[in-house]
Amino acid sequence: MYSEKVMDHFENPRNVGKIDKPDGLGKQGNPVCGDVMELAIKVKDNIIEDAKFRTFGCCAAIATSSMITEMVIGKTLEDAEKISKQAVAEALDG
Repeated sequence: MYSEKVMDHFENPRNVGKIDKPDGLGKQGNPVCGDVMELAIKVKDNIIEDAKFRTFGCCAAIATSSMITEMVIGKTLEDAEKISKQAVAEALDG
């Protein structure tokens, strides 16, 4: 059973899309289940001003992608790098 926050981010994902000419672009996949996430960021003065994602995957993959964008916007690159899988899971109530 997914938490209410997971379902909210799955049904109403935040920051979906592409960023033209991103300052950073990452892609991560899970070979076991086939989920693929692409994350793009726009940075100014070492602060992440915008983050967008495109994810092909299950409810949890879409929800975590959405939450990650919310967690990194407004953070420095160094602080964003410190965000752990556990922190994302906790932000989504498990």
